[in-house]
Amino acid sequence: MLQDYLYTLQLISTTSARVKLIPESPIYAAHFKGMPVTPGACLIQMACELVGASRGEILDVEEASDIRFVHPVLPGEITELEFQYSRPQPADQPDLWSVRVLSGDTLCARMKLTLKA
Repeated sequence: MLQDYLYTLQLISTTSARVKLIPESPIYAAHFKGMPVTPGACLIQMACELVGASRGEILDVEEASDIRFVHPVLPGEITELEFQYSRPQPADQPDLWSVRVLSGDTLCARMKLTLKA
């Protein structure tokens, strides 16, 4: 789990969560030295953890698709992120979630995740 290692949870609801990044996280020392950036895999894991927390469950990513990293999440420039999550319509795939990651009005990433307990 990345909570309290890469981010702290600020606010959570059934459709969104706000987190604060921890710029001192060892993840940033390894990715990349001198120019830290939040790894895309970490954004995916954070989304999984946050959707699970909003449902009171621990979830795993079964499949990730339609992933677009639009704006880099640099810990020196971006301190808070908002994750917005919803189920796409029609709801014929109950484990499928659409997730948007924003810094203010700036879209940082979007993805579709199939999450299973």
